[in-house]
Amino acid sequence: MLKHLSPLVKIRNFCQRHPLRVLLATIFSIATVHYALQQEVVLTLAAFNGVIQSLILGLQPKPSSEPEWVADVFTQLKREQDVLHVKQRQLQVQQIKKVALSKLDEQQALLDFPFNLYRAAAIRFPAKQLPALKTWLAVELPQAEIID
Repeated sequence: MLKHLSPLVKIRNFCQRHPLRVLLATIFSIATVHYALQQEVVLTLAAFNGVIQSLILGLQPKPSSEPEWVADVFTQLKREQDVLHVKQRQLQVQQIKKVALSKLDEQQALLDFPFNLYRAAAIRFPAKQLPALKTWLAVELPQAEIID
């Protein structure tokens, strides 16, 4: 939808949707110029970082409609005490009640944790790894129900 709009229209729309971010960015921009004129390198960089962070703060990346493909699902899973690491996410093991595990076709299967906060843990992987993954999940997440 926004692909057809000119850059100025996109900027105006952003300013209308995020006035507090724009205010913060303006304040940090003034501080950046002030510290640059004072030749305070560290404070200039800190203020400039404030400009960038205030503009991107809380912006969510566009979710991919297609789960990420990995050649080895076990490279994306790691259990450390009470935390399960899935890709770049950390999930509390005791909060994982259901795990979606399904064979999509002869070549690929799907692993997902559909009831976590981010819904960004879906992984497609080779279907031949499915039996080993079921065994791993039974050992590492015995409380979790595997749903198809």
